[in-house]
Amino acid sequence: MAKFLAQKILNGLRPADEAGEEALRKISLGELVQVEIKRPRNLKMHKLFWALMSLVWQNVDSERYPTVEDLVAAVEIYAGIRTRIELPNGTQGFIPGSIAFHKMDQVEFAAFFERVIDLVCTHFIPGLPPGDLRDELEQMVGLKKVA
Repeated sequence: MAKFLAQKILNGLRPADEAGEEALRKISLGELVQVEIKRPRNLKMHKLFWALMSLVWQNVDSERYPTVEDLVAAVEIYAGIRTRIELPNGTQGFIPGSIAFHKMDQVEFAAFFERVIDLVCTHFIPGLPPGDLRDELEQMVGLKKVA
């Protein structure tokens, strides 16, 4: 199976590099192929997420979340990125899922990020307006200049 980046043009898709061109050359004219559309993850948004987690971690109870990774695990579980488990004694719990690049495309990650913004403004730093949070994050990672 060949994977490659393509760019949308008016009447179809165009390979974005030589690897894509080579993959298409191997397909016969008129041959039917299956295509799965995935948008690659945006590295800037990934950095924005980690900036958000660092900012939140600096403003929460360090005994409850000793490391930023502990906070991220809790956020993943709370945002629905989790696997439910049941121990032999009947205790139920969750294991955090993965937000790794190969596990989530950009569309999935953007939806997750929006849920996290809502969680932060509702549960971790209540009363913080989402717009103010976004502004501060964008300034932190250099996406927005300080006014």
